[in-house]
Amino acid sequence: MKKLNIILSVLVSLSSLSAKNIVIDNLNSTKHINLSRSDTNRLVFPSQIKKQISSQEKDLLVTVTGNEMFVKFAPYREEEQVKVGAKTVTKGTSNIVYNKAMVNELFVVTEDKTYSFILHPKKQESTIVTITESFKNKIKDIKLDLKGDTSFVKHIANDLTLNILNNSPLRGYETKDINKEVGSVYIPEIRANMDVTLFRTYNGYKYTINEYNIKNSNDFILSIPDTKKILYSIVNRKELLVSYTLYYGNRIYKILPNDEAKLIVIKYTNKG
Repeated sequence: MKKLNIILSVLVSLSSLSAKNIVIDNLNSTKHINLSRSDTNRLVFPSQIKKQISSQEKDLLVTVTGNEMFVKFAPYREEEQVKVGAKTVTKGTSNIVYNKAMVNELFVVTEDKTYSFILHPKKQESTIVTITESFKNKIKDIKLDLKGDTSFVKHIANDLTLNILNNSPLRGYETKDINKEVGSVYIPEIRANMDVTLFRTYNGYKYTINEYNIKNSNDFILSIPDTKKILYSIVNRKELLVSYTLYYGNRIYKILPNDEAKLIVIKYTNKG
C-alpha cells in the first residue's frame, strides 16, 4: 500500500460545490469535527491564519489562504503484489482507497486566537466549517420591561447579558450553578414542548440574573415565535423585570433537535 500525493490547489475550487456546513461559535476548548475522508474540506476562521500544526505521519494535507484552510486526508494507492521468480511485481491495476485515513489533531494559530481540533475522517460529503467569534445577529434584541427604564439601565442590561454569553466573569456577583429542571413549556403556535432548566444564577446587590437552558427535545427544528410564552411560564409577572433575551447560538434563529437556546432574565434584586 502506497501513499498517493495529491495537489490540493486543483481541488480547492471544487470544495464548495456540494458541501455540508457547520458553524462553531466562541470555541474555547478542543472541538471534535467530522470531515469528509475523501473530499477536500474547508475551514473558515474569523481572522488571518498565522500557523497550523498537525501530525504529519497521519497524512493530513493542508493548504492555507488568508483566513481559510483547506484540509484533505491523504488517500492511499492499494496494489496487489505477487512474486514472479526472484522479483516482486504488481498484479493488475491499483486502487485508490480512503478508508485508511486516521484521526488527527490540528492546532490553528490565528492573529487573535489559537484553536484546537480533533479531526475524524468520515464517509460524508465535503464539509465547510465556519468558526465565528461574535454575538452579532445571533441574539434577539434585548427586551426591556416597559417601565420607563433609562438608557443607563439598558446599557447595563446589555453588558451583563453579553458578559454571560461570552463566559466573562461578573464582578460583584455571586455565581451559583443550579442545573434544576423547571419543567416543560407547551407553545401552541408551534405545537411543541420545550424543556426548561435553570442553569445558573448571578446574585448582585441591585440585579439578579437567571440563566435558563431551553432544550428542543423534539425531532424537528424549532423557532420560538414569542419568548414571553416561555418567560411568563417560569417567571412571576409581579417580579420587577429589567430585561430578557433569547440566544439561539446561530444565525438562523432556530433550535436544532436535541440542541439548546439560552434565556437570560435580569430582575431587580428584592431586598425585602
